[in-house]
Amino acid sequence: MKIAFTTATINYLPRAISLAHSFLQYNDQYQFWIFLIDPLDEKTDPFRRNDIQFISIEALQLKEIPSLINHLSISEISFSLKPLLAGYILNQNPDVEHLLYFDGDICFYDHISEIDKLFENYDLILTPHFTNPIQDDNIPTELDILRTGLYNMGFAGIKNTPAAKKILVWWKKRVMEFGIENHDLGLSADQMWMSLAPLFFEKVGILKHPGYNFAYWNVHERQLSLKGNKYFVNDEFPLVFVHFADFDPGNPHQFTNPKHFNRVEPGQNKALDRLCLEYAANLKKNHFDAYHRIRSKYALPIRAQALQKIKNPTKINDRVKYTIIYMVSFLPLGLRKLMRKFSLFILRNIK
Repeated sequence: MKIAFTTATINYLPRAISLAHSFLQYNDQYQFWIFLIDPLDEKTDPFRRNDIQFISIEALQLKEIPSLINHLSISEISFSLKPLLAGYILNQNPDVEHLLYFDGDICFYDHISEIDKLFENYDLILTPHFTNPIQDDNIPTELDILRTGLYNMGFAGIKNTPAAKKILVWWKKRVMEFGIENHDLGLSADQMWMSLAPLFFEKVGILKHPGYNFAYWNVHERQLSLKGNKYFVNDEFPLVFVHFADFDPGNPHQFTNPKHFNRVEPGQNKALDRLCLEYAANLKKNHFDAYHRIRSKYALPIRAQALQKIKNPTKINDRVKYTIIYMVSFLPLGLRKLMRKFSLFILRNIK
């Protein structure tokens, strides 16, 4: 038995169902499970399919979930659920051989043969953000990636072994205590911790195939091309899955949010443009327009989140920090981008 799973809020279901459809198209030997953070009700009916299992996290009655919900933002909740749910699946289903986690904003274009090969020798499989130096001053920079972790936890492959379960226990403990995003403290929810996994544990495999986890943070080393109707990376490697992080189908000519990425301009790569247009059309077919504005039961706007943090700070510098976040949230995007460039200039030039 093999299972792939993701987590989703109600507004993220169009992405999660696009992931599930595309994954099963190429990997029908797996089951696909979607863990819904919001309640299962009539809003989920348009997404129901016999080959996809929907599970509400509220129904699991895991003792850790109320703590996550009460102390973390909705994105932090989603990130921190990964080791909890992975452990739950393996404990409840001892016949599971391989378990794969994928972020909901991923889409598949080929089968996962390289992952299956790595499972022959490894208990945990990770994908690095990139494997070659960044040689320009565009964003994201190497500094940006160092602040979030060496490996992108939009994917994790877990083999059902005692060693892998020990990794999940360690990972779960860390996110339960430090599952927040605070780059000043070196915390990036669940992701930063996995930078330590290859040091602490044996049989951690690093999947460097450039067709896996293609995303805006690695386009400096991965050139997308189209041969017939099949996508390739660097003219040699089949494209397996793309991580459409912060992709907006309402602006499909942008690979991601421009505040995170300016390395490739729209129209500069025809294959990438076509990929984005196809994915946007896929999301819209899966009810994106009707669902993306529905707020999760547990979500707060960034200003409300900042106000919540201001009311309950642990340190005076936290109060200052979240007051600044609250004030900056009112600024237009262009000014925020300018402030970011200025902060990078200070880091590089003021010693």
